[in-house]
Amino acid sequence: MSTMGARCSCAALALAVLASAQQALAYCRSNTCKDATLCLQDDQPVGLCKPLRWTGDCIGFAIQEDASSEVSYQEASDLLDAAFGVWQQAPCGAGTPGIRVQNLGSVSCGAVELNARDGKTRVVDGLVPGNANVVVFRDMDWLAAAGHSTEMLALTTVQFDKKTGDLWGADMEINTHLYDMSVGDDSAAPREDLLAIVTHEAGHFLGLDHTAAGPEATMHFRYDRSDPMNFRTLHEDDIKGICQMYPPRDLSASACNPIPPHGFSAECAADQQIGCSAAPPAAGGPGRGAPLAAAAIGVAAWLRARCRGRRAGLTGARGPDRRVGP
Repeated sequence: MSTMGARCSCAALALAVLASAQQALAYCRSNTCKDATLCLQDDQPVGLCKPLRWTGDCIGFAIQEDASSEVSYQEASDLLDAAFGVWQQAPCGAGTPGIRVQNLGSVSCGAVELNARDGKTRVVDGLVPGNANVVVFRDMDWLAAAGHSTEMLALTTVQFDKKTGDLWGADMEINTHLYDMSVGDDSAAPREDLLAIVTHEAGHFLGLDHTAAGPEATMHFRYDRSDPMNFRTLHEDDIKGICQMYPPRDLSASACNPIPPHGFSAECAADQQIGCSAAPPAAGGPGRGAPLAAAAIGVAAWLRARCRGRRAGLTGARGPDRRVGP
């Protein structure tokens, strides 16, 4: 469903081969390396490969304002809130995962990009353009983008500090070009259940890779059309993974700051007028602000090292009714 860290277009295929032989590995955390066979399950690195996670207790996402001809903006917003809510409400024994996800509303930019002080990004007066963790529907030209295939229902690309594994950004693309999506409880073929798909992608967004457990787990790499709504709810394996990454903690007294390092912007880098603004767009409404001032957390890491993008994709189950072409 999605992709993370370094380019991993072959990750789903590799895990498909390994799943039957490595059931004991269960959930896997995304990591800074390209090795699709590596399954990290705690905070300890393996060699130079470090597990990924968001370092703060609050992150934000935004939805590209055009949504889809199949899915309205409001429908998309409601489903994404529900999908992230499933992960945030996972039962971790002593509480729920110590992470909050905030819907920042709509943005005009639908590009998968990371604007950082990395030698490649346009810098004006010492400032870097802002970012948004965007969810975008690809109604056209899905196959025109590198790393996209006909089997992918969705793709999430995350950006991170390769030295630490700290997540810096995540962008989610939904393949509404080659697949028809359902937003209700009727997901009969040939329609795919969008809530199930984005719940899986939300797991990638938070730092989980495809699991080596069976197809009952939400983070299994292949969507099963015979049980289209299975991914809407978490399996025990998924719960173990999210609770290990973000152990329960009291978030009641901490302020939620969902702004990316180097600030937020609703516009793509090429369209931004570099400057500072006071707040992100209101949740559920259009956003047109200039970049926010950089959040304190993570700025030092951005100055030290480049990030690398890693991608993970959800594929559809094979079948005679499977739609694979335009």
